[in-house]
Amino acid sequence: MTKAFSLLELLIVIATILIVLTFAIPKFSNITSTSKITELKSNLAIIRNGINKFKTNQILLAEDSNILSLDSALVDKKNEPLFTKVIDFSLLSTTSSLNELGKWIKTSLTTYEYIISSSKKVVFTLEDNSFKCKSSFEICKEIE
Repeated sequence: MTKAFSLLELLIVIATILIVLTFAIPKFSNITSTSKITELKSNLAIIRNGINKFKTNQILLAEDSNILSLDSALVDKKNEPLFTKVIDFSLLSTTSSLNELGKWIKTSLTTYEYIISSSKKVVFTLEDNSFKCKSSFEICKEIE
């Protein structure tokens, strides 16, 4: 004769699992957002360093150091290589309709968006030979 679990034992196990998940799911969500912010900080440092390197090279060559665009990618198109004029590798774009997390969207010749979460985007603009954050103060402060 085999003994099965009682209904009370099953309810206790299910309740325990639910309590653990109640704490684990918000932490996981926070970890995902934090990793996207860290990835953005890394990308931002590489892009800004590339802009400075480009300006330095232009000055050493006695040429105009103004940067008019960071790449020749099409606006709001998927898998376009971004920032190719200032970095040695390219970051691939996504479209505003797809909103892929952790990807860049080119919204105009000099404006880009980075998608941190489904509700949080960070806007950057190439302005005065600098790559500047144009989102709210809180978001910009968080990534700087």
